[in-house]
Amino acid sequence: MAKKPVAVQKWEYTPLTPARWEDFELLFGPNGACAGCWCAWFRMTSREFSASKKEGHKELMRTIVHSGVEPGLVAYADGVPAGWVALGPRESYKRLATSTVLGPVDDQPVWVLPCFFIHRDYRCQGGMEKLLMAAIDYAKSKGVKILEAFPVEAEGKVSPVHLFTGKASVFRRLGFKQVAMRENRPILRLAL
Repeated sequence: MAKKPVAVQKWEYTPLTPARWEDFELLFGPNGACAGCWCAWFRMTSREFSASKKEGHKELMRTIVHSGVEPGLVAYADGVPAGWVALGPRESYKRLATSTVLGPVDDQPVWVLPCFFIHRDYRCQGGMEKLLMAAIDYAKSKGVKILEAFPVEAEGKVSPVHLFTGKASVFRRLGFKQVAMRENRPILRLAL
């Protein structure tokens, strides 16, 4: 029998900074969220990702955070770390530069939203949509002009492990428009 999600009274969103690193560790747990990824998948080439293992992935994120870069937002559910969205300039994500599916659509400067993670105790409550709204507000505050995403077209029940780039219907509901289709992956953008 599936566990019922924890009912949340208040959601809050904060950029990941060195002061919030322990919350990020708590959220991602000993396995680094999804198979030791630590949200490093898009930040490394395939070869780098395979060679560095989960300890290397975690260290990469720790180094980024402690360099002063805010690589995403942590969602808090009643004060407990419950979700994550990565966002930043496209050039921060090495894998996107070489991907035939997710490579650049054009030469406009964009920020991308490559990854979402909602702790299993807080799923099925619209957490991804709330995180996306917070990410839009954060990007606006940083002067970003275009946000880009490459979510999955998901119909019916889909395992959360397949939704780490987000669900296309949620992006569309918040105003994102399709600018390209690569294989089965829509490339969506929102002008801010």
